[in-house]
Amino acid sequence: MLPFTNLDRDVPVMEARPSKLQMLANRLFYWYFKLRAERKGFHNDYEPEPTVTSALAEKSLQLKERADWDVPLKDSRYIIFDTETTGFYPYQGDEIINIAAVVIENGEIKEDQIFDELVNPHRSIPQAVCELTGITDDMVADKCGICSVLSDFLDFIGDSVLVAHNAEFDLAFLNIKLNWYTQTEIYNPVIDTYKLGRALYPQLLSHDLDTLIRHHRVKERPRHTALGDSLMTAEIFLDYLKKLEKEEITTLKQLYYYLHLKDNLAFCT
Repeated sequence: MLPFTNLDRDVPVMEARPSKLQMLANRLFYWYFKLRAERKGFHNDYEPEPTVTSALAEKSLQLKERADWDVPLKDSRYIIFDTETTGFYPYQGDEIINIAAVVIENGEIKEDQIFDELVNPHRSIPQAVCELTGITDDMVADKCGICSVLSDFLDFIGDSVLVAHNAEFDLAFLNIKLNWYTQTEIYNPVIDTYKLGRALYPQLLSHDLDTLIRHHRVKERPRHTALGDSLMTAEIFLDYLKKLEKEEITTLKQLYYYLHLKDNLAFCT
């Protein structure tokens, strides 16, 4: 799902598999908006220090060389992450206001290893977003800009496998900033729990996060907060790992081909 083709990534809907023509059209729209945004330039007055952007670019490129597609799923370190934003359109000026992530290692959620940072978007936060997320202009006024927070985020994730629900939405926000300021992007393998859930549980009428929380009987956390959604997605993903093991899918590469055979794209490159 592309961020500008669905206004609410969490609304339960009766899902129909998109046709190949629809998928092609979505991809063309993606590149159109991306190119238009890159030509238009920045949408706010945020100007990070050159030392910050150069260090960020170096970290990103170093991680590009460290992806291992043959690592066993059970031995991988996973970073389950989520973002909160000012809106749904990263290529039309909306900004990240919160990034959070938790770690899964050895089949356990490491709640002592948490990333949770507010971001100064250098623009006002719409009232509806304030009410939904609990994040206000005053809360982010003295926080760092996106490049500094992304630098800390890359330190946190290292060469781990990233996991997110509707990953393309979050990656669009992260990658447009990395592209604008450093001409790089997120190079880690990424698993989308929305698309993985569709492959593993096709009988469900919907695979939005609220439906999956109920189906997997996940402990409820604050919704529409980056940390709360990350923790609940992590619990869902642990169930998916157990089911993948039963399906004898044991490596990232096998998972990649499994999802492609089911016409699902879970690795965003």
